[in-house]
Amino acid sequence: ALHEKDDNRMSRGKFFIIALVCSFTYYTFPGYLFSTLTSVSWVCWAFPKSVIAQQLGSGMNGLGLGAFTLDWSAVAAFMFSPLVSPFFAIVNIFIGFVIVVYISIPLSYWGFNLYEAKNFPLFSSDLFTKYGQNYNYTAIINDKFELDEAAYNVQGRVHMSMFFALTYGFGFATIASTITHVALFYG
Repeated sequence: ALHEKDDNRMSRGKFFIIALVCSFTYYTFPGYLFSTLTSVSWVCWAFPKSVIAQQLGSGMNGLGLGAFTLDWSAVAAFMFSPLVSPFFAIVNIFIGFVIVVYISIPLSYWGFNLYEAKNFPLFSSDLFTKYGQNYNYTAIINDKFELDEAAYNVQGRVHMSMFFALTYGFGFATIASTITHVALFYG
């Protein structure tokens, strides 16, 4: 009858408490207690001594092939929160990600060894000398924070990782293509 209470349905309060406990547990394990779950790579586990396996498999310092994560903050770092963006935008960004990370970087690093890329880590935001040592950028500036050309000639050219170099290049290309798009379509 209509006046009987439906026992098959959960109350809002009970659902909230269950969701709160599950969410807390889900964050606590990979985020605080067992941070290894942030990025799990079977490739790195299978070949722990191989540098190439670490470069291919590591989800934090490599290409992430065969890696998965149980940490929502690692998923959300990809494009803020994938729950907010429309599906076509996520697919578009994912295709660009695949082109850069799985095609451009391996070709540039292992295929062509562009700019002597194998002397440097695959992923790094640091600056390097041509021998792969950290670049001492404080040695090439004077007290007025201007370039000291004599010290620069001694220190040598600045080198960066292939990922960092391609990210810079594609970033500048994105700015130029955005300006061109606006000029052509709205101009």
